Amino acid sequence: MPDSPRPPTTDEPPEALARGVVAACADCDVCRTMLVDGECPVFGALYRLHDREAEGRGPITGEDLRGMVGLCTFCGLCGCADIRGKIIAAKTGFVAREGLRFSLRALSDVGRLGKICGAFPGLVNRLAADGCLGALAKRLVGIHRERRLPEIPGEDFDAWVRRRGLHRPTTDDGRPKVAYFVGCSGRFLFPAVPRAAVALLEAAGAAVFVPAQVCCGMPTLLEGDREKSLNLARANAARLARLVDDDFTVVTSCPTCGYVLRNLWRERAYFSEAYQARSGGDAEFLRVPGEGPAADDGGFVRLRRSMYGKILRDDGYFAPVDPLARIRVGENVRDLGEYLRATGGLRRAATQMEAPPGRLVYFAPCHQREQKIGRPYQELLAAIPGINLTLVDGAYDCCGTGGLMGFKKDFHRQSLALGRPLAEKLLSLRPDRVVTDCLSCRLQLRQMTPYPVSHPLEVLAQPGECGAAGPA
Repeated sequence: MPDSPRPPTTDEPPEALARGVVAACADCDVCRTMLVDGECPVFGALYRLHDREAEGRGPITGEDLRGMVGLCTFCGLCGCADIRGKIIAAKTGFVAREGLRFSLRALSDVGRLGKICGAFPGLVNRLAADGCLGALAKRLVGIHRERRLPEIPGEDFDAWVRRRGLHRPTTDDGRPKVAYFVGCSGRFLFPAVPRAAVALLEAAGAAVFVPAQVCCGMPTLLEGDREKSLNLARANAARLARLVDDDFTVVTSCPTCGYVLRNLWRERAYFSEAYQARSGGDAEFLRVPGEGPAADDGGFVRLRRSMYGKILRDDGYFAPVDPLARIRVGENVRDLGEYLRATGGLRRAATQMEAPPGRLVYFAPCHQREQKIGRPYQELLAAIPGINLTLVDGAYDCCGTGGLMGFKKDFHRQSLALGRPLAEKLLSLRPDRVVTDCLSCRLQLRQMTPYPVSHPLEVLAQPGECGAAGPA
């Protein structure tokens, strides 16, 4: 798992962190060919700045470094977790010192934005469809003029949940209890996806509860707004940890939410004193989960504090959030495809399904790949007899949107450049439908290709109609 981005300390100004990234990457130079050829905007800018300075054509300025780190979407394509973390830490440091523009603060507050738009869906859709008014609205909130806006549904998922009574946990009747963490895109833009998720979970025998929840915090993390990200994490961690203690499994259909809750929250939390007190660590040894010959019968390894104590500390991005809650939730989060694959029932049911029409191309998004869970949706879809399913499977394939980053007027061009290799692969395959479990990818592929895009859940829930539950 990659390290979570560490906050800058008082003796590490953001320029120093960013400059250290330039020096380390230029010394290694591997990503010059691996990622620049794939149009990664960060490494493209990094090597241009390094080469310019090395050739005597001008020094790297603080403004250059600020612009470089602002391009990172934390997609995980680069292999060095420490580099990724330092880039985000530098971005966070710049924002802490300089502040965040109102338009970026508003755009990254996805939960609030979704609620506002959802309260007036007809008006918002009419404004977006009007050329002049739509252009004005985009300019006011910092969205690029060429970016296609999604249609706001007449009823969001939260309203549907209330109608179904899923906002109240059911009495304990022996069924497996699932707390469904939906993700903002599903809640406010594509409610057909979480409705399909609920249908499949209930068909698998689960008692589904949709608890109160806020954004996972990735959009604000990407913009450098650490205070907002931590407040969101505290609210979610407190609620979800209580549910885990009540024997709920936390399930999410959003790969980015899963990546945050499962991967980023837990990073370095095992080194916290609270966890050490619980796991049996002492003044001489840290005791942390591990594998291999050094692990004991309980699956722990012991590390000498005299050797590792100063570097193995809970000092990551989410360190101010209760480490035990972060661990408790992170160890009990499951991707929805992973959960359905494990039950076995959906795979058996898939063998009785009618194959969806046409050729489907499946893309496993970056944050799903980062969780190291395989490709559960591909396996479930492949079980449908006669399905025409092709996998786009490149280690550096990325849609490039970075959530809402791709909507920003100053990142739109870089977003399309990062996603171009994937888009070109899809265009060469000429599918009847693209299938991906990331709704941000859905928005980006809608921008870059002419094909309808569905979530695997929509295909599995309505195999004969392939996503007829909602708009592409």
